[in-house]
Amino acid sequence: MNRTLLLVVLFLLLGGTAWYALSHRKDQHSKVAWDMAFAVKNADEIGKIFIADRQGSTATFEQKSGQWFYNGKYPASPSTMETLLETITKVNVLNIPPDGAIPLMIKELAVDGIKVEVYDREGKNLKTYYVGGVTNDERGTILMMEGSEQPYVVHIPGFVGQIRLRFQLDEDDWRDKAIFREQPEKIQSVAVEYPQRRNESFRLEKTGEAAYDIQPFFGTTTKIGSPRRKGVAEAYLIQFESLVAEAFESKNPLRDSVMALVPFAIVTVKKTDGVERQVRFWPVEVETRRDDGRGFVSRYFTDVNKEDFMLTQDRVFGGVFRGYSFFFEGIPPQKRLRN
Repeated sequence: MNRTLLLVVLFLLLGGTAWYALSHRKDQHSKVAWDMAFAVKNADEIGKIFIADRQGSTATFEQKSGQWFYNGKYPASPSTMETLLETITKVNVLNIPPDGAIPLMIKELAVDGIKVEVYDREGKNLKTYYVGGVTNDERGTILMMEGSEQPYVVHIPGFVGQIRLRFQLDEDDWRDKAIFREQPEKIQSVAVEYPQRRNESFRLEKTGEAAYDIQPFFGTTTKIGSPRRKGVAEAYLIQFESLVAEAFESKNPLRDSVMALVPFAIVTVKKTDGVERQVRFWPVEVETRRDDGRGFVSRYFTDVNKEDFMLTQDRVFGGVFRGYSFFFEGIPPQKRLRN
């Protein structure tokens, strides 16, 4: 009997100890779980993102009318924003680093960490954390929530590689490379000037609902009396829905000397709301056609409103470089403007 009682007491004691340990562990987990929840699950909830490194570089992204803007001025790159939002919404803890590694991780975060602040559409802070370096196998990245003293190794499920670089880009990488992203019905006019081929320079003007007029750019050019080619003006304007540069060339040492030269073409687009954008093109790269061995310009240095300096491809912008005669019937194809 005494033996049975002893076993019952021992069982209750062990059970109570296990219950206390599990409860204490659960309580401890609930206390620290907040600093493991890095992801903002709903991307539609996000209205602003602020990123800053220890060198003083900052990047602010705000959503306005369904479009993301970089540093309050420039449209943000759609592809880059997609990657950034994917990172913020899918980042997940991969493992908890050993105690011995934590002091060094915290030190590195203090010296070289990238601060990330995420806000909702009303300006309420959703997350603030610091992005550190990568693990030795480059499969994980160190993150630590603001207010916590516990760093974690994180990753994006299904993605192999470190995510620090997704928060660490140059200004030109954050910005949208689109030179024109216009709705055709909101274009009031397009003027294309060829300084060295003045007779092919033209102005396409909206005169009414789906009605357009094409006139020579210079008053000294003889007007063409032939009928206009049906649908050509409308098809021409559709191109301006998406005309994207290959890259920014802001730091190119040739920038000033190129911009001092006479451009091959000057394209000016005016919208119905009065906003105007002027873009100039200078040939920079010539390739040889495989069929006839003739050379053609494949790339251009391009400036936008005499501010941004970019590199564009003829395969993207070639359709814009039409001549005045292109819009009229009865003009032999070989006399239409060619690159």
